[in-house]
Amino acid sequence: MPELGEPVDRPVRLLDFWVTPENQTLPNPADLVDPGWEESERYWVADYLNHGLVAGSWMGASRCRLCSCSNGSRDLTDGYYLWPEGLGHYVLDHDVRLPAEFLDHIE
Repeated sequence: MPELGEPVDRPVRLLDFWVTPENQTLPNPADLVDPGWEESERYWVADYLNHGLVAGSWMGASRCRLCSCSNGSRDLTDGYYLWPEGLGHYVLDHDVRLPAEFLDHIE
Protein backbone atom coordinates (compact mmCIF):
# COMPACT_ATOMS: atom_id res chain seq x y z
CA MET A 1 0.00 0.00 0.00
CA PRO A 2 1.37 3.46 -0.83
CA GLU A 3 2.31 5.79 1.98
CA LEU A 4 -0.04 8.69 2.70
CA GLY A 5 0.56 11.39 0.09
CA GLU A 6 2.60 9.09 -2.16
CA PRO A 7 1.52 9.31 -5.83
CA VAL A 8 -0.27 6.29 -7.26
CA ASP A 9 0.72 5.24 -10.79
CA ARG A 10 -2.27 2.96 -11.42
CA PRO A 11 -5.98 3.60 -11.65
CA VAL A 12 -7.91 3.32 -8.41
CA ARG A 13 -10.86 0.93 -8.74
CA LEU A 14 -14.35 1.95 -7.66
CA LEU A 15 -15.98 -0.35 -5.14
CA ASP A 16 -19.74 -0.53 -4.71
CA PHE A 17 -21.11 2.79 -5.72
CA TRP A 18 -24.82 2.00 -6.08
CA VAL A 19 -27.47 2.37 -8.72
CA THR A 20 -29.14 5.78 -9.01
CA PRO A 21 -31.95 7.08 -11.21
CA GLU A 22 -29.24 8.80 -13.29
CA ASN A 23 -27.02 5.70 -13.60
CA GLN A 24 -28.85 2.39 -13.85
CA THR A 25 -25.65 0.51 -14.79
CA LEU A 26 -24.31 0.48 -11.21
CA PRO A 27 -25.08 -2.46 -8.90
CA ASN A 28 -28.12 -2.60 -6.64
CA PRO A 29 -27.09 -3.53 -3.07
CA ALA A 30 -30.32 -5.53 -2.61
CA ASP A 31 -29.03 -7.95 -5.25
CA LEU A 32 -25.82 -8.57 -3.26
CA VAL A 33 -27.32 -9.53 0.12
CA ASP A 34 -25.89 -12.84 1.38
CA PRO A 35 -27.41 -13.79 4.77
CA GLY A 36 -25.06 -16.80 4.91
CA TRP A 37 -21.93 -14.62 4.95
CA GLU A 38 -19.96 -15.43 8.10
CA GLU A 39 -20.44 -12.69 10.72
CA SER A 40 -16.80 -12.66 11.85
CA GLU A 41 -15.65 -12.09 8.26
CA ARG A 42 -18.20 -9.28 7.83
CA TYR A 43 -16.84 -7.54 10.96
CA TRP A 44 -13.29 -7.90 9.69
CA VAL A 45 -14.20 -6.50 6.24
CA ALA A 46 -16.25 -3.62 7.71
CA ASP A 47 -13.37 -2.69 10.03
CA TYR A 48 -11.03 -2.50 7.03
CA LEU A 49 -13.52 -0.35 5.11
CA ASN A 50 -14.14 1.99 8.06
CA HIS A 51 -10.40 2.66 8.43
CA GLY A 52 -9.75 3.81 4.86
CA LEU A 53 -8.08 7.13 4.15
CA VAL A 54 -10.36 10.04 3.26
CA ALA A 55 -10.16 10.61 -0.49
CA GLY A 56 -12.87 13.26 -0.77
CA SER A 57 -15.89 14.82 0.90
CA TRP A 58 -19.27 15.80 -0.45
CA MET A 59 -21.83 18.36 0.65
CA GLY A 60 -24.68 16.34 2.12
CA ALA A 61 -24.86 12.78 3.39
CA SER A 62 -25.76 9.74 1.35
CA ARG A 63 -28.68 7.57 2.50
CA CYS A 64 -28.56 3.80 2.74
CA ARG A 65 -30.41 2.31 -0.25
CA LEU A 66 -31.80 -0.45 2.00
CA CYS A 67 -32.85 1.26 5.26
CA SER A 68 -32.53 5.01 4.52
CA CYS A 69 -30.19 5.76 7.46
CA SER A 70 -27.60 8.51 6.98
CA ASN A 71 -24.50 6.89 5.58
CA GLY A 72 -21.78 9.53 5.46
CA SER A 73 -20.53 12.08 3.00
CA ARG A 74 -16.98 10.97 2.27
CA ASP A 75 -15.19 8.62 -0.10
CA LEU A 76 -12.47 6.43 1.41
CA THR A 77 -9.52 4.62 -0.16
CA ASP A 78 -6.68 2.23 0.54
CA GLY A 79 -4.75 3.44 -2.50
CA TYR A 80 -6.08 0.60 -4.66
CA TYR A 81 -9.87 0.90 -4.21
CA LEU A 82 -12.22 3.82 -3.63
CA TRP A 83 -15.53 3.29 -1.79
CA PRO A 84 -18.28 5.34 -0.17
CA GLU A 85 -17.95 5.91 3.58
CA GLY A 86 -21.09 3.91 4.39
CA LEU A 87 -20.00 0.68 2.70
CA GLY A 88 -19.15 -0.90 6.08
CA HIS A 89 -22.78 -0.35 7.10
CA TYR A 90 -24.00 -2.38 4.12
CA VAL A 91 -21.60 -5.20 5.01
CA LEU A 92 -22.46 -5.30 8.74
CA ASP A 93 -26.14 -4.40 8.83
CA HIS A 94 -27.39 -5.80 5.54
CA ASP A 95 -25.02 -8.70 4.73
CA VAL A 96 -24.03 -7.13 1.40
CA ARG A 97 -21.21 -9.33 0.10
CA LEU A 98 -18.38 -7.54 -1.66
CA PRO A 99 -16.62 -8.92 -4.77
CA ALA A 100 -14.22 -11.82 -4.20
CA GLU A 101 -11.46 -9.80 -5.89
CA PHE A 102 -11.72 -7.14 -3.17
CA LEU A 103 -11.87 -9.71 -0.36
CA ASP A 104 -8.71 -11.37 -1.77
CA HIS A 105 -7.05 -7.96 -1.94
CA ILE A 106 -7.60 -7.15 1.74
CA GLU A 107 -6.71 -10.62 2.90
